[in-house]
Amino acid sequence: MTKEDISEPVEGDTVLGCPARLSSHQRPVIHQVASAPMPSDCEFSFFDPSEPQCREVLLDPSTTIPELFAVLRQWVPQVQKNIDLIGNEILKRGCGVNDRDGLTDMSLLHYCCKAGAPGIGDADTAASFARQLLSLGADPNLRSRWTNMRALHYAAYFDVPQLIRVVLQASQPGDVDATCSDFDFGTALHIAASNLCTSAVKCLLELGANPAFRVSAIVVLRIRTQQQTHKSSCEFDRLNSFIKPTKELLHLIRIAYRY
Repeated sequence: MTKEDISEPVEGDTVLGCPARLSSHQRPVIHQVASAPMPSDCEFSFFDPSEPQCREVLLDPSTTIPELFAVLRQWVPQVQKNIDLIGNEILKRGCGVNDRDGLTDMSLLHYCCKAGAPGIGDADTAASFARQLLSLGADPNLRSRWTNMRALHYAAYFDVPQLIRVVLQASQPGDVDATCSDFDFGTALHIAASNLCTSAVKCLLELGANPAFRVSAIVVLRIRTQQQTHKSSCEFDRLNSFIKPTKELLHLIRIAYRY
């Protein structure tokens, strides 16, 4: 049964800035869009917290929450590996733990799940910061209204099993099969499989994801449908050939179905 929250109520109020600190009882807000605050004489195009001038800007109390969200949007290792440092600076400025970036509609937990991506971020750092956010009341079920993805979907998409485990530990048992309309109403397992994220697939299966969940045009379903409709072995071989780079993925799915 699908768990899509298409009609999820809007949470948060748009604000034109963050001149004052937010108290814990206030509703989450959607922060305005801003540009990343780069030093005036900076010779590079991205923010690097290890660089003295950028570090000074990061720690400057006058640097706003929207500007720091803009920093988090930069898809470079220098930023993503410092998700905890930048995220804590955002929290220090009074950002609510479930507040959203006005451009992406993503919360800090969403960004955290991206920041563990192999080759870009640091999964252990991101997982540690995610636990901190959840302990402060971060909602793992919040969806970005642009992508309709939960934190779990981002963790699956970016192949971060450490974040999958952290998010699911804070979720209800059935949430592992929550669907996402932006991925043909597929679950996190479908998202991981379609992106060849074998580590995420293995983790999700271990944590109870349902591989029999039917969704069209997704690798997991193609494999299952091919078996259920009793296609010839020749045709199934052609399917294997079509997804040849996913031998490990096929093996994991076969185990889940107990072929």
